[in-house]
Amino acid sequence: MRYRYKRFNLCYALALILLTGCASGLQSETVIIPGTETDQAVVEGSRPFQVKTIYRMPESRGEGVLLGWSSSESVIGLLYETGAADEAKLILERFSPPYDRADHLFEVQMNKLSYQMSPNGKFVSGIAKTDEGVVLQLIAYPSGEEESLVATTDANQQLGFEEPAWSDNSRFVSYIVMESDNRQSSIGIYDTETEAARVYRLKGLETESLPMKVMVSDDGKMALIILDEYGHRRRIALGAVNGNGIDVQYEHEIGTDQAAWLNNDQFVFLGTEGTLYVYDRRNHELSILLEKVDSFEFSLDRKYVAYSQNGEDTIYAGKLQGKNILSAEPIYHGVIPSKMYWSPDHRRLLVNGRKNYSKQQGPVAIEPSDQQPFIIELK
Repeated sequence: MRYRYKRFNLCYALALILLTGCASGLQSETVIIPGTETDQAVVEGSRPFQVKTIYRMPESRGEGVLLGWSSSESVIGLLYETGAADEAKLILERFSPPYDRADHLFEVQMNKLSYQMSPNGKFVSGIAKTDEGVVLQLIAYPSGEEESLVATTDANQQLGFEEPAWSDNSRFVSYIVMESDNRQSSIGIYDTETEAARVYRLKGLETESLPMKVMVSDDGKMALIILDEYGHRRRIALGAVNGNGIDVQYEHEIGTDQAAWLNNDQFVFLGTEGTLYVYDRRNHELSILLEKVDSFEFSLDRKYVAYSQNGEDTIYAGKLQGKNILSAEPIYHGVIPSKMYWSPDHRRLLVNGRKNYSKQQGPVAIEPSDQQPFIIELK
């Protein structure tokens, strides 16, 4: 069967936007806007995104959170089981096909505040309270072995409660280090290969703001920082990791906290109008990837993207080629996703979201209840 899709040509009508700078040496950016004319191309073979099965995850007996994929088939979650005061438990669980029940693996200490699973599925990171203060901890999967990390040695600093973030290659864990007066923050980066942690000061910010989230590139040389301007607005900053500081090179206002590295030189983020941008630090080029986007998630190999659009209860999937999304088509109707996770082999998509009660029509294989996750398996 022959399948037709549209491929956008980029028209290199360039708009040079001069960013206001402090003594930060921020660079100008070039905006690439997709052209209005489209070409038709023909691809041999079947449609790239065909739904095979949709699995509804079992209802939890207590409060819980899904952390992501430990393999191409297994999903890991944390369950908070309530009972008598001395019987409350936090349990690491595994869901495997057909995802109709959970296997309890081991209990996790109750003093942890936030959790994040490494992309390779080998560790769960957490911010934990101990007698020594707030520390970064790693839990090995599937053994359950825990390791406490000295993330800062300054008595006037402590870790922020935000979730630690992993680099895409699972080498670096980044986190926020708060000063005692809560008016200034630094960035902590732990290298799992060298088993060393370092704290970096932010240098060259355009405006006074606090870092809320950090994402380090796979080579450890660059960092993406989500900044909060004390409740007024949020920005994303790109910084180079140098010595004991992170030198900010680029800033842009954002609409949500979603951002992701495509490689060590390019990253994507959502602007204030729902525009999904890709920025290339090598030539300071800002390009439009998609418009009217609510949420998105790229596969680990950065070849595929799942996304939703403004006002729609539909999940789309497409292929990333250069700075274009090709062969995009809907793969699910009837839910507004809040978080999505691709399996390592990008054949399954784990979806957290809420049901849309509008009368919008569309094929729905299974209607998940509010906030009940489900898995889309592709052919």
